[in-house]
Amino acid sequence: MALSPFTETDIIAQVYSQYENDNSTWDATSAEYLTSRNYTKAAILRWEFLEGVRWGELVQKLSAAADGTKTLTAATYTYGCPTDMRLPPQTTDNEMVYVRTLDSSGNSILWQVVPVVQISQLDGSTTRFCYFTGNQKVGFNLNLNPNINLTTGDTISYEYLKRATYLTTITSSTEMSNPMYIVHYCLHRLYKNDGQLSEASEELQIAESLLQEMKAEGTYIFETASFGFGTASFGFGT
Repeated sequence: MALSPFTETDIIAQVYSQYENDNSTWDATSAEYLTSRNYTKAAILRWEFLEGVRWGELVQKLSAAADGTKTLTAATYTYGCPTDMRLPPQTTDNEMVYVRTLDSSGNSILWQVVPVVQISQLDGSTTRFCYFTGNQKVGFNLNLNPNINLTTGDTISYEYLKRATYLTTITSSTEMSNPMYIVHYCLHRLYKNDGQLSEASEELQIAESLLQEMKAEGTYIFETASFGFGTASFGFGT
């Protein structure tokens, strides 16, 4: 049975207890609580965009996404991607990456993902290739070779790197494997604001240690091997 995730309430209660040395907590509408909520986002952003790391916790299957087109329509060659997509699957110098489509019998057909810059060289091609266009601001689209006949109802399947979930309500939770990183990062910021620089430095050291532990022990994609989001291997450790 899966463990219950740390909610925003749990995280900020931990922050309060260690900061105020008290077993109560701030009211969820108070300035202190809302400031701490902002700091939780800063912590998650630091984790999410840690240089050289693509966290396995943020790899999402299209089938599990809340939106994004999941089935083909005949004669339609552009499909909207999930709105939480941060990076689409990308072919690297070391390996090919594929989008799959599955027919009604479950047979899988591979579509090679190619860089947009190669599309002009593929005019008239009848090979199964596809490419992604867009960005985080406007959203992403999956584009299939328009010279291939499509079957309405076939399933589209691929993995992508999604954006992290930020804590915006008392019941929000994070994908992060060790949310105590968020607790200590928030404490660092609170102590720094108070001018308690020794305490702030200590909390930052704890937070950074937890971040490195997640990097060493967790499942992630690192930029020196490969899973289609840069050049890196999807696995454990470095």
